Amino acid sequence: MTTSGTTRLASHARSVRLCIGHGVLLVSILALTFGLAGAAGAGDGRRDVDARRCHRPLEPGLHTVDVLQNGVNRPLQIWVPTGYRGRSVPLLFWLHGSGTTGESAMATADPDGRPLFPDDADEHGYVVATPSGAIPFDPAPGISGFAWNIPGVPLVGTQFYPPPGTPDDVEYIDLAIDAIGDTVCLDERRIYASGASGGGRMASQLACDLSDRIAAIAPVMGVRAPRESDTPGFSVECNPSRPVPVVTIHGLLDPINVFADDDPRIVPGSSWTYGVPEALRRWTELNGCLDSEPMRRSITEHVDLIRYRGCRGNARVWLYEVADGGHTVPGSAEIPFLVPLIGPTNQELDTPDAIWSFVSLHRLRPGRP
Repeated sequence: MTTSGTTRLASHARSVRLCIGHGVLLVSILALTFGLAGAAGAGDGRRDVDARRCHRPLEPGLHTVDVLQNGVNRPLQIWVPTGYRGRSVPLLFWLHGSGTTGESAMATADPDGRPLFPDDADEHGYVVATPSGAIPFDPAPGISGFAWNIPGVPLVGTQFYPPPGTPDDVEYIDLAIDAIGDTVCLDERRIYASGASGGGRMASQLACDLSDRIAAIAPVMGVRAPRESDTPGFSVECNPSRPVPVVTIHGLLDPINVFADDDPRIVPGSSWTYGVPEALRRWTELNGCLDSEPMRRSITEHVDLIRYRGCRGNARVWLYEVADGGHTVPGSAEIPFLVPLIGPTNQELDTPDAIWSFVSLHRLRPGRP
């Protein structure tokens, strides 16, 4: 079931200025303020949509899709791109950070107030979906949101893990793919997951647990590849059924999900127990990449692209290393008074375009487990 709201998001984005570009960061800001511790492969053929046979017309713009999980409705927003005519299109999940919502993720905007992902979806012809996590998470009075139920990851700034019976968010995303596919025609070989901060951690988990449906991932300031030893008794080993292409975007000045492995702000048992280099080492191992020394290329004054080669099944592993980036989404609006808390926002990199340029290189191969 779907309800429609085709008015463009620019006005909504402007109405949530504190969330623009940084909505995914609110809980991290509060954690600092209050002193808290820190494509190869294939699907299973469930809905092999043929663009010549599928015909699900839907007006371009913003819609709400109902997703039933164990009898409970968990609706999400989708943006249907301009030019959609009822033929199969790719799908990108853009997952919110801890303490915010899918609605604020959809409203992530550039300095002029234009919504980043709907605009990019219109340009490239894909659907954007912004669900909300299972765990109500209100980090401070007057601020309400959600966090993702990720195995081995406590709530940000705490040592508390989701209690037994908390809805399974991997299952939820699996169900969401089906619900969205009942609403618009999806190319199920081209379903991708991205997200910022906690949403990046969730996108990483989808690569581990849902690699039969997710063709590639693009975590922003949140790349993970969990091992059981990370948080003993809670973590589940990342064991994808195939190599999964990964691109990540991360600022060297991030004070929340810090970049370096040896940064003293990394806290054992927290939501961030190792740095980006270690996460990439794990993904290159999972993907069987041959390069011990990746290729580095400067693409702007402050952004380098680092690429590992020789990966099995062409499952590339890339990093956009942002020298002047904090715990922020490059290309989003910067709020000056927050810079001391979360760091600066790079304006040289177009995050949705960088994500789409990578993930669109990859699709699931039919007929392989």
